Amino acid sequence: MAGSVWSSLPTDLLHEVSGRLASERDLLHVRQVCSHWRSSTSLPVAPFRPWVVATRAKPIRVGPLGEYSLWLPRGVRRVHQVAGPPGLPYCCGTPRGWLALADDEQSPKRLVLWEPRSGAEIPLPPLSLVIQVFLSADPLASPLSGWMAVATQVRNELYHNIFFWRPGDAAWVAAAEVYTGERLHSVAFLGAKMYCIDYLKKFAIYDLNLGTGLPPVLLYRTYAAPLLNMLCNRRCGRKLHGTRAAHFVTCDGELLLVVLFNHLHPSFAEVYKPDLTPGQRLELGERVTNLGGYSLFLGRGDAFALSAEEFPAIRRNCVYYAVHYLNANKKDWVFVFDLESDVLDEFPFPPEHKEDPANDWWPASWFCPKRPVFSKQQQS
Repeated sequence: MAGSVWSSLPTDLLHEVSGRLASERDLLHVRQVCSHWRSSTSLPVAPFRPWVVATRAKPIRVGPLGEYSLWLPRGVRRVHQVAGPPGLPYCCGTPRGWLALADDEQSPKRLVLWEPRSGAEIPLPPLSLVIQVFLSADPLASPLSGWMAVATQVRNELYHNIFFWRPGDAAWVAAAEVYTGERLHSVAFLGAKMYCIDYLKKFAIYDLNLGTGLPPVLLYRTYAAPLLNMLCNRRCGRKLHGTRAAHFVTCDGELLLVVLFNHLHPSFAEVYKPDLTPGQRLELGERVTNLGGYSLFLGRGDAFALSAEEFPAIRRNCVYYAVHYLNANKKDWVFVFDLESDVLDEFPFPPEHKEDPANDWWPASWFCPKRPVFSKQQQS
């Protein structure tokens, strides 16, 4: 087909095509075709890059959303305010490119999943004292029976309950055997199973029974701190430096366990492939030092992997950690650890955090829309 035909494609068609692209690299290629294509397609407000969602509450609380801090490599930072549905300022999670938003911290009357690019909203049954919401799959990409929402509710200062909801349910339901413990530090889904770790390093595995209509079932749980401490002994002889945290995350169809150590350990982070014995006992298998072009993003309960091929702005084979479990004396906002070189980069809180204590930002978690969010002004 002649080049002049391509260059004369209608603007509306180019808008439609560019809005369906799945990577920033593809969008940049479209804009390089000719001046007409470049003028007819817009760069997104929220590019294909992970954001650190900030809240106005200190860690371990549900707080009103602050600005979205768009964190870029080499210390470059932009800040955007992306307005969600009115009257829903409290963020209870950032799962799979969605925001879980509520209208009240203690007794919400509205609890909504909101997808920024499409503006899609999915109402969830209100749940008092909900502080975390997770999704087993993207609701827009899954059939009604193919995904489930998981929420944690504050029971008291030390314990939390886990609830489950699937499309069509009138209310949240608990598993037949409910695991209660500290706030969940990490949740990952693979197949029809959910893998979770809390702040006290208790592991739990659930069979979600997706598509069966049966309630989720707790398969296994254990206190894993001794198992993780053995890793330190293995690397450091008889010294025991302790672990900062542990996170489950799925990467390229595999389940990984990321262990974060304190500053005395030789490595900031180590990645392992967990093994399940026939009796569903969790053990640590092969250590992973090459993620095959992916990087891992860990935050307040939400974790995911991104390909550097699809997201050119990120560094490959790294662990990105949003420092969500901290106090007023901590100075770092984000850690980036290179698994191959063992080099750790530390990025401090934004200057505004120290300049105006009444306007504090606290990093909640990483958030990455599946596609860019375009403003109406840019699309016109």
